[in-house]
Amino acid sequence: IFNNFFSPRGDRRPVLTITNLYVDFTKIGWSGWIISPRGYNAYSCAGSCPFPLSEGLRATNHATVRSIMNALKLSQEAGRPCCVPDVLHPISLLYFDDEENVVLKQYDDMVAGSCGCH
Repeated sequence: IFNNFFSPRGDRRPVLTITNLYVDFTKIGWSGWIISPRGYNAYSCAGSCPFPLSEGLRATNHATVRSIMNALKLSQEAGRPCCVPDVLHPISLLYFDDEENVVLKQYDDMVAGSCGCH
């Protein structure tokens, strides 16, 4: 389900990786209303988006244009594309609503499934 992408130059150094990012609902002050789970692994993306962007980096067209502009030093504002989640998955939360009812709800886009250059 999770992918690492490697350098287009043929070495096996990961360029984009997905790492653990545990969200503890007690530590962020949400344990008073979230019943379950007590936390979850949201995952996080890390890595660089080197020029030229290879197909394996799942770059958007916007990222490709930014990468070219950055490489040619045409704009300081363009910057390099960033390694970010490009597939996100839902989680289900059991919680108390404002009227103290117990609710089970699915929240979309809570868990990073893979990374890309954007």
